[in-house]
Amino acid sequence: MDMKTPDMLGSVALSRTLGKLEDVAAALGCSTGLFFETSDGPSTGQTAQLLQMWLVIRSPEDRQLVLACVREILKVQSENIVRRQTTEYL
Repeated sequence: MDMKTPDMLGSVALSRTLGKLEDVAAALGCSTGLFFETSDGPSTGQTAQLLQMWLVIRSPEDRQLVLACVREILKVQSENIVRRQTTEYL
């Protein structure tokens, strides 16, 4: 019986990648599922690209700048949603 043996290196790499994704999600205050949810079609490639760019950033200060930028974008989006919901009720 031929059975595939697990690719331990692939498993380690996947685990490391998922760990980084969880770190980014925790820093942004969201779930990892949010990275894969879209309202305008598939974005898996863009998510992967974003994670690859994140991993290239070595400086903790630079990573903090990226996170601050993303937090600001999320804040504005949230405010816009609340504004829209408020005007819908009026």
